Amino acid sequence: MSKITDEIRERRAALTSQSLMMLDLVPHSDTDAKYSLLSGATPYLHDPAIAEKWLSLIATETDSTLKADMIRQLAGTGLRQLSNTTELINIMIASLAQDESRDLILPVLGRLSITDPTARQHLIQFYKQQENADTSRLILSWLLIPVDASPADIAFYKEIMNQADETDKLVIVNRLLLQDTLDLETITKLLQPDEPVAIKEMVLRFCFDRSFVPVAALVKLIATDTTPFIRIWCIQLLAVHGIDSTELTDTILHAYTQDPDQSVKQAALRVFEYSLLLTPAIIAHLCAQLATAQNLQLLYLLAPYTAKNETLVNALLELSSQNIRADLAVAIYNILGKLIAQRPALFERFVQAYEQEQKEECRTAILQAITSFTPNDDSLNSFYSKALQAPSAAIKEAGIKGILLIPLTKANTEVVEAAAPVLLHTQLNRELRRLLAKKISMIPLLSPATVKIFSQLADHEQDQTIKEICTKVQENAISQAGSSNINWEQWLHKADVEHNFSGIFPHIWMYYGENPEMANRILWAALTPGNSSSLYQEGISDIEILRFLAVHKGMDDQLSRYALTQLLTIDLGNESKFNHYLLALKGNPGFAELREGLWQLLEKRGRYINLILLDEVLQPNEAEFRQQIDKQQTPAGIIPYISYLQANCSWAPVPDLLQHIMAKPFVSQDNDAMRAMKDACRNACIDAEALQRNVAPTTNDDGPGFAD
Repeated sequence: MSKITDEIRERRAALTSQSLMMLDLVPHSDTDAKYSLLSGATPYLHDPAIAEKWLSLIATETDSTLKADMIRQLAGTGLRQLSNTTELINIMIASLAQDESRDLILPVLGRLSITDPTARQHLIQFYKQQENADTSRLILSWLLIPVDASPADIAFYKEIMNQADETDKLVIVNRLLLQDTLDLETITKLLQPDEPVAIKEMVLRFCFDRSFVPVAALVKLIATDTTPFIRIWCIQLLAVHGIDSTELTDTILHAYTQDPDQSVKQAALRVFEYSLLLTPAIIAHLCAQLATAQNLQLLYLLAPYTAKNETLVNALLELSSQNIRADLAVAIYNILGKLIAQRPALFERFVQAYEQEQKEECRTAILQAITSFTPNDDSLNSFYSKALQAPSAAIKEAGIKGILLIPLTKANTEVVEAAAPVLLHTQLNRELRRLLAKKISMIPLLSPATVKIFSQLADHEQDQTIKEICTKVQENAISQAGSSNINWEQWLHKADVEHNFSGIFPHIWMYYGENPEMANRILWAALTPGNSSSLYQEGISDIEILRFLAVHKGMDDQLSRYALTQLLTIDLGNESKFNHYLLALKGNPGFAELREGLWQLLEKRGRYINLILLDEVLQPNEAEFRQQIDKQQTPAGIIPYISYLQANCSWAPVPDLLQHIMAKPFVSQDNDAMRAMKDACRNACIDAEALQRNVAPTTNDDGPGFAD
């Protein structure tokens, strides 16, 4: 094995010696011979001796093309065999001025510049002398490769940064940012509106990463940059350390109110809500702006800070007392009013403000805020009562809210009851009026004046819930104080027009005697067809009304006519009511239409009514009964009269009347009529057959017939 190794070494040494001899001949040969000799030695350039000899030939070569080609061949080996590349670098720097070799030399020199400071320094100097853009870009691409830049590199980058085109500048700025070597002045210059968007974006990212806030540049970009997301980033970057000056406050506020892009406005709003540092100077500045511009937007931006900043609260209260627009003052009171529950001291200041405020809408806002807080004492009772007397509907409503907060204790009933007149203002909020009416109605014993108010309210109120409360109040008052609280006219209107009987029954039964005339009118109105469902809801029937009036001698002709009409026309299936209607008719025996109607009733519905009761109402005499019998010419027409005599068999004229009926020829010829006659005779203890035999036969006035 050692023998083979020795042979290889010997052969390599021989080839090296041969190549060196060929290189020695190069200076003495013409150009073509030089190319031939050099090509023969090229495969052995990895040998240090050959490489050194090759390098010495490059230094003395006068043909620039051959020289460049020799440099390229040597560089292709990687140059690891050279112990010192300084001489090669010097040769290449000296050759850079030659255009024909520049394109070959620059890549080699660029690769060496990555690790060799000398090559890098020469390349930098050559870059500064360049006027060709392509050559400059090629050199710069090599100069920007090292990740760790030296101070000389950084100085070079800064020097050429503003001279490079946009693409190269982007790379240079990126390298400087990675090295974290840019000062505030440079960053400010890179954040100018005319800089490319990509560079501004990259610099802003760097600032975010380092929490670095170049205030002046950011303010300028917010005001002038045309790219919305750049303005948004600038706003967000300003918020990193908080908005702690009046100038920054104005910048963010201007972006929120004036920027044309909605997303920029939203970014400004978020910064204003969470990053504003409310120093005394900023608070004074903002309040001064509010007083001057009276901008509601600004006030609403400050609203979230009022919960934690006492100084801001005091400043806004002071501002509200100045001569500012009413809507701005109202907004201040609305915002601060929400804090009363957490800050009792603010409650006292609102009470004072209410007494001093002259604008009606402001007083309304203050009162609404006050009513959102209930103190532990009754100090505000009179305050709420006064609010109910104000001409403004909004103040009245706020007063109602306050009254609703008052506990309904015995000591407070007078204050709550005194609020009743405001219920007559129907233009106020319906729900508030409902709640107040219900609260007042719960007082055990209301005064006559309050009951009168509820009575008036019942006449004109459109809300059904409030009307029901009014009815309840009236019912309670009647139960407690009697008929003095009955509004008879109102009852009549409810019954006759509204078809509503709530609150009327059962009180009308109890106090009928106090005003029978009006009671009769009301009860008559209840009997109209349109009131049937309303009576049903109250659990009252027309039978009860008629029975009551009959007992109290209140039956008149129209009531009798109603009862008689019901008897004659009511649907069959309601026969149970017939007897009640008959009893009601007994209360007015002088009714002119009564007798004729009862005879019709007997003929039409005799089978469905109590004929004994009918007799009590009708009380006919024999002659009248005979007249009615004589009018009947059919068995069907005579049968109801037979049934009448059967039911009232104890009447003295019954036998004679039965005999009179039997004398009619159509009676004996009809089975139904004869059956009814037999039943009637049985009840009257009369022999029906004897009665029939005793009836004289009808004579013929025309003389004898054909048989004669």
